[in-house]
Amino acid sequence: MDCEPIDDTYVLNAVSKYLSRQEPSTGYCEPWRFPLIGSCPPSSNPADGSQPKDLVTFVWRASSEADRRPVAVTGTFDRLCEATTLAPVRFDEQDTAYRAVSLRVPIGEVHYYKFLIDGEPSLDPINPQRQPLDNGIEWSRFFTRYCNTPITLEAWEADLLMRLTNAILPFAKGAAAQFLDLYYFRADRAAQDNTYHQAYRLSQPIGAVNFIDNLLSREESHRLIDYRLCLDQIDAVLRARFPGMEPVDVSDTAYTDLYRQMAANSVDGWDTSAYRDPVFFLKLLRRHTYLGAFSHPLHGGNAAGAGWAFIEDRFRDAAGASCFDWRRAIEKPLGTSEAYLG
Repeated sequence: MDCEPIDDTYVLNAVSKYLSRQEPSTGYCEPWRFPLIGSCPPSSNPADGSQPKDLVTFVWRASSEADRRPVAVTGTFDRLCEATTLAPVRFDEQDTAYRAVSLRVPIGEVHYYKFLIDGEPSLDPINPQRQPLDNGIEWSRFFTRYCNTPITLEAWEADLLMRLTNAILPFAKGAAAQFLDLYYFRADRAAQDNTYHQAYRLSQPIGAVNFIDNLLSREESHRLIDYRLCLDQIDAVLRARFPGMEPVDVSDTAYTDLYRQMAANSVDGWDTSAYRDPVFFLKLLRRHTYLGAFSHPLHGGNAAGAGWAFIEDRFRDAAGASCFDWRRAIEKPLGTSEAYLG
């Protein structure tokens, strides 16, 4: 596996803020940040290929600075028969209780891993993302940026979310839909071999559902229960209203009507004993949807920068120049910045 030299300052800046609690039993602050996923400059090694990669830094905290047991990491990002050793993280020329290793992993991928502590496998005690594989054995999980592989949502849940986000966002019909079709068509030719080849052709407008799926896997995982309960409610309501039809196949008008009833906090057929306020979920969904539509594409939404391009096209000054020159602020292939790396 392609390793990078450990940046002790980078690791210590992360762990000092999130892992330095004296009582681990109280839980870690924002543990979804681990392993650390960051951008890395292109490798100068021709053997690495042209696919962009993230710098994934695995961190292990020993029980004490005197704990010298060897620690390694193994996972699907490399052959499982191999393991990569974590090195001590040093401060003021002294080893700390932390071990770390930084690996280059291709963007847009989901991987599973375990630590080997003196040869014994262990889940990552920091990272809350875990997934049982086909054999029932649980592994720790992470995903790199621009990932559009379903992680949290089931297929039927993603289908319902697609229809709901279509009712929220302005991209599903008319001139906006025509603009996106043309934008994606052009982006296809310019981006087919770069970081957006996995993201630009999505089944929902600009990848809002993909963004939500990523979000619920990490920083907003505490809201996953809201989605589970409310999508189940929405499925039941639409099945009752349109017998014999799959909820994903009902008309746009049906979703618009449902959207309005949720906004009024009064949905016929909604079981308030299971989830009291549909309007709360609607507000949550709106927040997540717009974040996904206009955030940086590395977070899973705004595929190929289409949301930004839409704003760029719509808002112009008296001379006709766009008021939103977003390409200058981000890196290639979509942007023109030579310094920004996401």
